[in-house]
Amino acid sequence: MKVIGIVACCAIALAVAVPSASVARGGHATKVVCISQKSGKRVYRDTPERCTFHKRGEPMAEAFFVRTKDDSWHVWTRSNARGKGKEPTPMGGGEVRVRIRLKHPVRKCGHRVFSRAHFFFPKTNHGTTMPLDLCA
Repeated sequence: MKVIGIVACCAIALAVAVPSASVARGGHATKVVCISQKSGKRVYRDTPERCTFHKRGEPMAEAFFVRTKDDSWHVWTRSNARGKGKEPTPMGGGEVRVRIRLKHPVRKCGHRVFSRAHFFFPKTNHGTTMPLDLCA
């Protein structure tokens, strides 16, 4: 009788001490590094509504940014992300639609981040791929 009580007690303690797999994975989603509009610093984002993507290894200059807003993500998994957004055109000339694909996740600086982005502009039937910043 005592053995059963001890086993039951240990099983309950173990169940409380070890979180379930869904809880354990909660904070490990793949993120993307965006430039903060408020501070101008790099920040980690998960399914951002707006993002300023920066080309890795280049100076912080407008020529190396792709700014998007009103982003909606159809897919956001550990291995890739796909969504749509709008890119504001320079000099207040309006906005153009853009399709966004994030891929090639890597673990850097303690975070899992997408390392490449592909932007496709349907209006001009043109796309471009660029390496993204890895650390915030």
